[in-house]
Amino acid sequence: MADITPIVDPDKLEASIYIGCLGYEHRSIEALRRLASAKASKTKLLFDYRSESDHCYLENKREIGGLGCVVFDDLKVFLDQIRLEVSHQAAPNVQLDVTSFDRRKLALILETLFEISSSIGAVILTYFPREFVEPSGELEEVLEFGPVTPQFVGQASYERDNLSLIIGAGYEFGRVIGAIDVLEPEVTYCMFPVGTDPRFERAVAHNNLGFGFLDDPNLLIPYSVLNPDSTYFAIRRLIQVELNERNVLVLPLGPKIFAALSIIIALIYSPAVMVWRYSTEDLRRPSSLSDARATGEVALFAFTFSEGSN
Repeated sequence: MADITPIVDPDKLEASIYIGCLGYEHRSIEALRRLASAKASKTKLLFDYRSESDHCYLENKREIGGLGCVVFDDLKVFLDQIRLEVSHQAAPNVQLDVTSFDRRKLALILETLFEISSSIGAVILTYFPREFVEPSGELEEVLEFGPVTPQFVGQASYERDNLSLIIGAGYEFGRVIGAIDVLEPEVTYCMFPVGTDPRFERAVAHNNLGFGFLDDPNLLIPYSVLNPDSTYFAIRRLIQVELNERNVLVLPLGPKIFAALSIIIALIYSPAVMVWRYSTEDLRRPSSLSDARATGEVALFAFTFSEGSN
């Protein structure tokens, strides 16, 4: 599998292909509202969640009407179109807005980009943090708990008997503890998001019971939502160390930028690293979910593909 080399100044890159989604969250098209690189891209490919009258879907649909977007509601066709557009251009820069994609689709898109990595100039990830909304504080029904896609089932090593669980904590009540109870890892690292709104940080700590379930305070690791470069290296270093002794499973709850970075690293080390999703959201019933509006800040992470060494 290919490796990657991060780019220091992602905001200076221009994109010729933009990949995003049209969803019920107001922020799902924020990149097309605010980023010149997205607006100026030659090709704009959107996956349509077809949320119909839920939340801001119709408003978003009207807003993209004159932007020249090509919209798909069939995921296979969408992924095939990404491959086709990349093949028709000379080493294009691809901008992927990860903000409102669910983790399964995000994983499939990133798998596709890795498959065609030799034809891509650079990849630019964008993520728009949401405004704070008080979480419910209630234990939700688990609808899915398992690998994000078959690619991330992992390949357990007979030399590594035990499991290391790396969790990207969110502010949903009880998910982290529930995952630990099911997976029974030998060691659990909990990475929690900081840097956008202190209320998120307090809610993450409160709904994870103050992280009292961790055996050692050093296993609680803050990461910056708005500095994906440092987050990427922190996750990667941790995975490298743990793979020497244990099987590694990453559970990316919380902000989608953490999920995207985790998936990228797992693809680099494939098939050694597992990535699972823990979903209490039914994407077929978006009316049961809350809207999300962008704060005005943006996280950027860009990279080129390089030859893998693993």
